[in-house]
Amino acid sequence: MNLIFLVSFILVLFIIVEISAIALKLTGMDLHKARFQALTALVTVGYTTSESEMVVKHHVRRRIIMVLMVMGYLGTATIVSVLIELMRHPLTLIQVATAITMLLLAISIASSRKIRGSFDKGIEKQLSRHRTLQKRTVEEVLHLDRQYGVAEVKLKKNNPLVGKSIAESKIRDHELFILALEREEEFLHSPRGSQILLEEDKLIVYGRLQNIQLLLCWDCGREEI
Repeated sequence: MNLIFLVSFILVLFIIVEISAIALKLTGMDLHKARFQALTALVTVGYTTSESEMVVKHHVRRRIIMVLMVMGYLGTATIVSVLIELMRHPLTLIQVATAITMLLLAISIASSRKIRGSFDKGIEKQLSRHRTLQKRTVEEVLHLDRQYGVAEVKLKKNNPLVGKSIAESKIRDHELFILALEREEEFLHSPRGSQILLEEDKLIVYGRLQNIQLLLCWDCGREEI
């Protein structure tokens, strides 16, 4: 029965990964990214990505990943011990057939969008009752879409916006919002539309990153926050 136990144990681990991914999703993560982070934590493989940084900065996500890492080490020890036991005892045809049937059934269920979707919705419904999972960091609120973000730009002399007021620049028509303006010793939060933009002004801008590059910083370096 060791082979059947091994297959069952591995399937349970994958179910745990899916449940953990949904839990991470409820904290504001994209589901695909959440699955990747959950799987890498379980198999104890580290990747340095922006998503990993957001996991570390979020206390609820840290707990989820820590549990997965512990389970990953215990799971590895269990799998190794079962494999050693399997090498000592010959497998019967019934054991192999049962294990293959279980794997094929699991693959069939996992490949069915309808069944998997129902499973995910059921788990999400249960987990959504926990308020601790429904949190987002400031970084994520400002990066809900890869096309949007916050950047610091510096206006050069030949920038067409220099000399215009924020209202005259009409940058809001391009999905851009000036959050702050730094000028020498002065730092203005939420500058008004009447504020004139000058050469060497540093702007903290939120909006579509492509438009930030084209309209505000087309001839200078850009630093994303």
